[in-house]
Amino acid sequence: MLNKFLKTVERHRMLEKGEGVVVGVSGGPDSICLLHLLWRIKDMYDLKLYAVHLNHRFRGEEADADAAYVKEFCDKLDIPSFIFSEDIARYSREKGISFEEAGRERRYQLFYQVMAQQRAGKIAVAQNMDDQAETVLMRFMRGSGMEGLGAISYVRNHTIIRPLLDISRREIEDYCEAFQLKPRIDKTNLETIYTRNRIRLELIPYIQKYFNPRIKETLWRTANLFREDREWIELLVQKSFEEAARKENDAVRLDCQAIRKMHPAMGKRVLRRAVQEVCGNLADTEYVHIEHILELMQKGNVGASIDLPKGMIAELGYGVLKIMKGRVIGPVEFIYPLGIGESLYLPELNATVTSKIISLDQWNPQDKHPYKRYFDLEKIEQGMIIRNRRAGDRFVPYGMQGRKKLKDYFIDEKVPREMRDRIPLVCDGHEIMWVVGYRTSERYKIGPQTKKVLVLEWKFQYQPEEMP
Repeated sequence: MLNKFLKTVERHRMLEKGEGVVVGVSGGPDSICLLHLLWRIKDMYDLKLYAVHLNHRFRGEEADADAAYVKEFCDKLDIPSFIFSEDIARYSREKGISFEEAGRERRYQLFYQVMAQQRAGKIAVAQNMDDQAETVLMRFMRGSGMEGLGAISYVRNHTIIRPLLDISRREIEDYCEAFQLKPRIDKTNLETIYTRNRIRLELIPYIQKYFNPRIKETLWRTANLFREDREWIELLVQKSFEEAARKENDAVRLDCQAIRKMHPAMGKRVLRRAVQEVCGNLADTEYVHIEHILELMQKGNVGASIDLPKGMIAELGYGVLKIMKGRVIGPVEFIYPLGIGESLYLPELNATVTSKIISLDQWNPQDKHPYKRYFDLEKIEQGMIIRNRRAGDRFVPYGMQGRKKLKDYFIDEKVPREMRDRIPLVCDGHEIMWVVGYRTSERYKIGPQTKKVLVLEWKFQYQPEEMP
């Protein structure tokens, strides 16, 4: 099985030599098998492994025993473990989402948090061939296009890897038994009150008995065919999205004319991408919702709006469609120090900022990435901090000489009032260096005397719909 595992890792270029890997570990057979296999190839790839476990506080003593088992297992392999304990039931109520979705959301937030803290490059999760088959069936019955039937990707966003997707649950269980790993068993996985459990425990065995004994392999193969097509189409969608959309922290503005000029299939995919950027995933967003957005664009008056799942709103402006979160987000205050060469995770924004130093000849002045900027390192005097706006903030916008009130700048840029408190500012002490997503300061620009260049890059994380 190790060879099969390595083939998947190498075929999909999942790992780079010397990088750190955050591994999601529940304590069950899948995640324990994954961690053990990564540990076995650790020296081959010079990997630094970090295990992350979240106790959902839902199963009482059993959940506590799971956490203790993960800690002990990691200690035996000399792998650093990060054990978190949170009231996920309470979190789900506060967020107005299901318990399963709340647990998934917090797990991935913690994965990204540890990844930033440890400066790791990958997050490894333990979905397997059976998970792939179950996901395809579940989405087919719900109604899904190529995105859903393509199911779970081997690699997502160059960050999330799933090395067990070519390995069946039976193989995983046999592996755990062969190495006497003694993983924990979550008894809730045997309860048929959950849709996925009913598919695994009732529907798939029925199909195997009466229609196709190799249905899991068939669904896995079908999913891979859809996935390959989907990945190619996604490249085209990304290009069209970048041409038609402008991202904000909690909203996306779309050029209606650009959408109308697209082929209907592409236009719908761009709208789906916009919803995904705002909400974080496409759960609960169905065909009918995209049709309603199109109808709003074609027939609606300026100012008209429609409600979308999860409290989102689509609102029509002058030639612009805005998809945004409908709930008014209360004011947040955050402030964090950022060292040179460090990465920092901001839970308030579910975002990571990374800083590094390059030489002047490595600087690419043509790089127009909206969340990546370059600064003269020697002009930074007081040390960097990341914060949101404060009363009286001013800065010198790039290309200008005089100072401008940040409030006036936001007004000129037509930044919605409800968004302004959530836009991060990179500061040198009290001096604003960069209004992230918008303008940098003239004071820190690169010039002929620049010797070292500071690179700052932001990543606003979202959770793809495929994450089980």
